[in-house]
Amino acid sequence: MNATLSKKVALRGLLIAAVTGATMLSIPVPGFRLYFNFGEGIIYLAALLLGPAWGAAAGGIGASLADLVLGYPLWAPFTLIIKGAEGYVTGKLGKRSPLLGIAAGAAVMIAGYTTMAGVLYGWAAAPVELVTDLVQCGMGAALALAALKPLRKALSRSSGDGM
Repeated sequence: MNATLSKKVALRGLLIAAVTGATMLSIPVPGFRLYFNFGEGIIYLAALLLGPAWGAAAGGIGASLADLVLGYPLWAPFTLIIKGAEGYVTGKLGKRSPLLGIAAGAAVMIAGYTTMAGVLYGWAAAPVELVTDLVQCGMGAALALAALKPLRKALSRSSGDGM
């Protein structure tokens, strides 16, 4: 394995772990089996920096692992799909415009979780999920957009291939 490939594999593994860790920094929503977390920004960064496949992997795998650790195993398969799709869409459309990619990824995430909260817990839970997700995506977008340019520059310098 060459050095560049080793760096990429290590970085991608770290991004999955970072999504897991940031998602575990969570705040439960009282009265519901929902929680607010800080993983969104890391998913957006992974997708925008490394593309749709690794945005999907970091988002889906990282966030579903956090669901398992935090005691939300029911959500893990849904999270794998929803956050995976969010990361993929963000990475795919983020090639045109980071803001477009984040907005589209957020729409996927919000629609997916709001729908699943309604199905699993009754439609009274859907508005709570919707508001929580809007705040979570907004904070994640702010983090990702602030960190994107300096991280892109640092990765470009360290990899030599413009990752």
